[in-house]
Amino acid sequence: MTRRFAAVAIATAALVPATALASFASSQKTVVPTKAEHVEIVKAFGDPAAAAPCLITRLAAANHSYADVRFNGRKTCLEWAFNGVNILERVNATRWRVRFEGSAYKCPIANIPRAVQRDLGVCPYGA
Repeated sequence: MTRRFAAVAIATAALVPATALASFASSQKTVVPTKAEHVEIVKAFGDPAAAAPCLITRLAAANHSYADVRFNGRKTCLEWAFNGVNILERVNATRWRVRFEGSAYKCPIANIPRAVQRDLGVCPYGA
């Protein structure tokens, strides 16, 4: 009986983080930007065009005027590696500006719509 209980406890312990991660991933709702949007977002982010293939850009589904930039993690892209959160806002048809950058912050982030924060996974629980 003790062995069976231990096996169930271990399986449950492994399942809880996986469930939480799946829940977090499903809370993100994003749209892939056009190639032109991707280029403009990377430019506003401050990296040169050479970094564009190493950066993932996503638009918030709730408001396509907000985007985030993430490092894609390929070994060939380590030169452009970073951590943290970066939110940009569209200023006009072709220009973006950084609205928030940080790796330690409290939710919700002021002046960023909560639906955008949730979609981009910045504050996924709508805090």
